[in-house]
Amino acid sequence: MTKESLSRKLSHGIFLLLSSSMISIGLSAIAIGFIARKLTVEDFGLFSTVASFVGLFEFLCDFGLNKTLLKFGSTDIEKTKVSFGNALFVKTILIIPTLLLVWILGYVFGYRGQTLNIILIFTLSIIFDSFGTVFSSIRRILGDFKLISFFRIVKTVLYLTIVYIALSYNNSVLSLVIATLTLSFISFIISLINSVLLLRPKLKLSLIKDFFKDSLIFSFSDFFLSIYAKISTVLLSFFANLHVVGIFSAAIKFTRIANIIPGQVKFAMLPTVYRILDDKNSKDSRKRVFDIILKYMIIIATPSAILIYFFSGQIIHLLFGRKYDLSIPLVQIFSLFIYLRFIATPFSLFFIGLHKHKNMLYCQASTTLLNILLNVLLIPRFASFGACYATIVSEAFFVIILISIGRKYLIWKVSDTVKAFLKPTLSGAISLLITAYCLDHINIFIRMIFLIFVYFLCLVLLKTFNSSDKDLLKKIFTKNKKVLADT
Repeated sequence: MTKESLSRKLSHGIFLLLSSSMISIGLSAIAIGFIARKLTVEDFGLFSTVASFVGLFEFLCDFGLNKTLLKFGSTDIEKTKVSFGNALFVKTILIIPTLLLVWILGYVFGYRGQTLNIILIFTLSIIFDSFGTVFSSIRRILGDFKLISFFRIVKTVLYLTIVYIALSYNNSVLSLVIATLTLSFISFIISLINSVLLLRPKLKLSLIKDFFKDSLIFSFSDFFLSIYAKISTVLLSFFANLHVVGIFSAAIKFTRIANIIPGQVKFAMLPTVYRILDDKNSKDSRKRVFDIILKYMIIIATPSAILIYFFSGQIIHLLFGRKYDLSIPLVQIFSLFIYLRFIATPFSLFFIGLHKHKNMLYCQASTTLLNILLNVLLIPRFASFGACYATIVSEAFFVIILISIGRKYLIWKVSDTVKAFLKPTLSGAISLLITAYCLDHINIFIRMIFLIFVYFLCLVLLKTFNSSDKDLLKKIFTKNKKVLADT
């Protein structure tokens, strides 16, 4: 019986995840656009404020268990079963404290009546979704990328369908969050059954203490990430009216869609990165894998940021409608954030793979504190633009400290990192200039396709791709019938 190489399985899996992510991005864009169009700008601002406020407590729902499961279960199937069982047990215990904390703090911050009820309903949906991250981790560890991709697309289609039905029946934020809870609960039941059939969980309470050592670090990391991602919207809601929040939310939700790809690459690669970095004989493999990930993240990031900046006006009109015109300059600013988020992915991925969780925690904590400080200073003066500037500066700071601190691990050098940007950046600039000059008044989709075509043509002419890239494509699209080494 032949064995499929890990490199082929991984590259093919990444391709499946990215393909499904692109489909999900398209469907999610339609769903978010529909929500923004159906609700008033003020109600859309309220929905975003509620989602951001509840999101601040998302770390407590997960408590770092998703990443802990990936760490403990990536090398041993028996550890995977025990980690799975322990994760389900701890998550179940955390449900009541999470609900109580959200209710108490929601009341303290002045939310009353229906708004407080909406917050609690949305919290329940976040809790069910947090179980979904554990189920997804099981499939990633087992390498079942087809199933992950299938569930992602199905869930996005269901979300679009349920949201359409809910808002058509009753156009309100309450109806929308009930629809969200319904989908989260259905996904939870289906994923639970499927994951248990894939891998029988085992509960071993004696290992809970060791499990919590890493989980606690991951939890603090997630805590700072949650604040970092949500605090701008929450603070803006205190300093500005809901109309301004709605405009800002249209821009930031648009950019969050584009962040799906970096997130999927990170979680798809993490089990394999753990294996490679734990292998003392794989020094060459470490740098080779890192260089490949960085190279392709830059290649994807460059046209993504250009397309978002260059076509932001047309895309906002298409998805959200002209009542969100004020969000266009905000989206253009956030295009830089998306570029930085792509670039940070390989560095943060390898920090986690090296078990430098505390280092990552310190980086994220300092970045989050900087972000809060900048938001408090800039939002009162510049409103939504202040929130954008705070996000961009914070993200740039995060990337810089990751690159600087990580040099001592001898996986990347600053000079090599700078060189990796040259050809994609030059190709991006050329494709943008040609598209802007030659196709100024042509259909937006034709211009997008043309820009991407010119971009990749420039990459080919600049000899960006080599024989190893061709081998990678072969591993994605063809099955290797030989028994190959894992790396």
